[in-house]
Amino acid sequence: MKRFLIVAGEFSGEIYGARLMREIRALRPDATFAGIGGDRMKAEGLEVFRHCKEMAVIGLSQMLGRLGFLLGAMDELKEKIRSRAFDAVILIDYAGFNFRMARTAKECGIPVFYYVLPQIWVWRKYRMRAMKKYVDAALSVLPFEPEFYESRGGKATFVGHPMVDEISFPSDPSATKKGFLSAGCDTLVGLMPGSRAGEIRDMLATLVKVTDIIRAKKPNVGFVMPVVQHADLEFIRSVVGGRDFIKITTDGSHPVMAVADLLIAKSGTTALEAALFGVPLVVAYKTRWLSYWAARPFVHLKFAALPNLIMGREVAREFLQANFTAEKVGEYALDLLSNPGRLAEARKEIGRAREKLGEKGAAKRAAEIIVNRLSK
Repeated sequence: MKRFLIVAGEFSGEIYGARLMREIRALRPDATFAGIGGDRMKAEGLEVFRHCKEMAVIGLSQMLGRLGFLLGAMDELKEKIRSRAFDAVILIDYAGFNFRMARTAKECGIPVFYYVLPQIWVWRKYRMRAMKKYVDAALSVLPFEPEFYESRGGKATFVGHPMVDEISFPSDPSATKKGFLSAGCDTLVGLMPGSRAGEIRDMLATLVKVTDIIRAKKPNVGFVMPVVQHADLEFIRSVVGGRDFIKITTDGSHPVMAVADLLIAKSGTTALEAALFGVPLVVAYKTRWLSYWAARPFVHLKFAALPNLIMGREVAREFLQANFTAEKVGEYALDLLSNPGRLAEARKEIGRAREKLGEKGAAKRAAEIIVNRLSK
């Protein structure tokens, strides 16, 4: 029997964790899993020590507010590792927490596999030292990461992006789109303020104002906002108010991405999903100023959105922090929606990023590396 401790502290990570667990068990039916994850991982057999909904924080200010809880969870998991009850530790993103788990596991002689690597190419590049010291296999899901690791004396293996496996299109796109549109509308814009409570709080009001700006010039445009099931729907509806041209759905974001004419979304996993669906994208993001100013000196990237980083150029327009205003986003979105040629070109541009993300089967390839390494 192989016993795995697996840590996915965020909702996006637990999607990948569930598929990885399934692929490992296909190779090793006797595998067992325990750790931090969500409902999908639980459905795959995870013994849940902490649910990822308890662990998700964004920015310095939120982290400070939950520091006691996070330190408690960290100590608890370290003790689990020190009990030597596991044959391997699998870490999924969630860098600040997971690097400490990696160190503890390495001190105990337990192999460490990192799947969906922390974005040390964004900031805190010094963490490469920890990656080389504590991680036995770095399994990359972004095509430019292996080169970054190699340039700093490390090694990462690109296995493809697991989100490629999650993409599916509705059997009747026209009917799906019609279901999202309000009466009198024929053009659909998806609004995606994020999955975390802090993201929604920081972005929602501005996004709602964007809809007013667009509707003033193009009343044929309808909007749909997919939100996670644990979202505060009462708060969201209070901000949306009586705008019946904005529909709210808790049935997932992929149906929206598959049929939307344009997407206005936060940077991060959502932007990458948009590239996989080939939907024209406007990237918007705002966080609390304390978090922004704390991170700003350490970030040295030209772009924030993953499709832009993958392509090395702006294939999705970015409106970040002070530039994320209803007027700027609304004006740009109107320009795209009023010009079919530009909208088609935007769709073509972002679709090129999809070609660089590998074929289906990322989790299977990662599972094969993990199982083979443990068999040696």
